[in-house]
Amino acid sequence: MYAIKFTKDGLEDVKRLPKNIKNALKADLRAKLQVDPEGCSMELTDTLTGLRSYHWREHRIVFKLVEMENLIVIWAVDERAAQSKENIYTRLQMIVDEGKTAEQILVTLRGFSQRSKS
Repeated sequence: MYAIKFTKDGLEDVKRLPKNIKNALKADLRAKLQVDPEGCSMELTDTLTGLRSYHWREHRIVFKLVEMENLIVIWAVDERAAQSKENIYTRLQMIVDEGKTAEQILVTLRGFSQRSKS
């Protein structure tokens, strides 16, 4: 089973969701994504290669699978509407273009390691 952690942006996305949606999403992530992240998601292509997209109800969850750590790092959560699709991928593309993907994963992993040692 995989652990799930959020980047700062991913956590902000989840905080914006209504409480009932957050709770249902949390249950679904535990039941499906934590168990088989590759089997229930699609790998993104082109400049977003290495990230995966998981569709849940009307939402899209974009994450990075860090196999060596048994970790899922959620980068973004947004609605699956056409306009939202463009927004979420544009936002992720800016992170990639700025060269901050490794930095965000490192920050998330550091937080994961510090919490797991406590």
